[in-house]
Amino acid sequence: MRTRKKLGLTLGGGGARGLAHIGVLKVLESNDIPIDMIVGTSIGALVGAAYATNPDAGTLKQRVLEVLGSEVDNAKGLKLLGRMQWDDSTKNDWLNRMYRFAQKEIFLSLAMFRNALLSVKDMRDSVEAFVADINIEHTTIPFTALAVDLFTGEQIALKRGQLIEAVMASCSVPGFMPPIPWNGKLLVDGGVANPLPANLARAMGADLVIAVDVGLSINPSASIKDGIDAITRATEIMGYHLSLRGRETADILIEPAVRQVNWANFMNCEELIQQGEIAAQSQIANIKNLIAHPFRRKLITWTKRFRWVEKER
Repeated sequence: MRTRKKLGLTLGGGGARGLAHIGVLKVLESNDIPIDMIVGTSIGALVGAAYATNPDAGTLKQRVLEVLGSEVDNAKGLKLLGRMQWDDSTKNDWLNRMYRFAQKEIFLSLAMFRNALLSVKDMRDSVEAFVADINIEHTTIPFTALAVDLFTGEQIALKRGQLIEAVMASCSVPGFMPPIPWNGKLLVDGGVANPLPANLARAMGADLVIAVDVGLSINPSASIKDGIDAITRATEIMGYHLSLRGRETADILIEPAVRQVNWANFMNCEELIQQGEIAAQSQIANIKNLIAHPFRRKLITWTKRFRWVEKER
C-alpha cells in the first residue's frame, strides 16, 4: 500500500510582510492540501503557531483584522512599530525629514538605556493576541519555531515548552524587541541566521517542503541618508542572501508580492493577506502535482541542490 509523503510548510520571516502567510494558509486549506508540520521563524512563527493550534485560516484572518484594525490596546507593540516608518520616501518634505530624524534619535536613546524599543510586556501582549497559552507539544499540527542564541550564535529549534515564549523568542528582532531567556540561553529572531528554514522542516521529518518567502528583494534605489539607514540596508542584504539556501532547499516556493512593504507596517492587513492568496493560488497545480508525484519532484529538487553546490564551488 502506498504511503503518503509527509508535507512540511515553512513560513519565513519578514515582519509585517508575513501576514501574507495567512492568505497562503487559506488557499492550502480550501484546496485540502494536507499539512503534516509547520516550521516558522519570526512572523512565520507567530502565524504558524496560531494556525497550528487552530487550523482555520478564516478565523485567523478575522482575528488579525479585529486586533490590528481596532483602537484596542491588543498588540499595541506591533502598532507602535507600524508608526515608525523611517523609509517613507513618498513624503520627503522638511517636516517629515525632521520627524524621521526624531524617531531615530528616540530609538538610539532608548537603545542606550534598555535592551529594546518594546518592553517584554508589550511583546507578550502582542503575541498573546493571536497565540494560545499552551505548550508546543499540544498544537493540533506539529509545530517548531526557530530562534538564535545570542550568546553562541547557534540556531535553536523550539519543539517543546511554552508556545507563547517560543514565538516571542523567534520574533525578537534585536534592538526592537527584547531577547527572551530560555533554558540558560538568550534567544532572538530566528531570521538572524535562517530567515527561510526549509532545511529545518526536512530535519523534522518532512519528505516534501513548501516554503513561503516574504523577505525583501534587493532594491538598488533604496534611500540611504544616514548611518541607521546603512545598517538597516546591510541587514536586509544579509537576510536576502541567507534566505537563498532555504529557497533552494524547498520543493515548492511561494513568493507573495510583498517584498517592498516596510517590515514594520502592520496596518495594510487585508492587502498583505490577499497577496498571499494570489501567490499560493498560482502554485496550487504544482503543489498537487508534487503530492501526486513526489519522486519525480524529488529528482528535480536534488538536481537543483547539486547545481547549488557546484555554483558555490
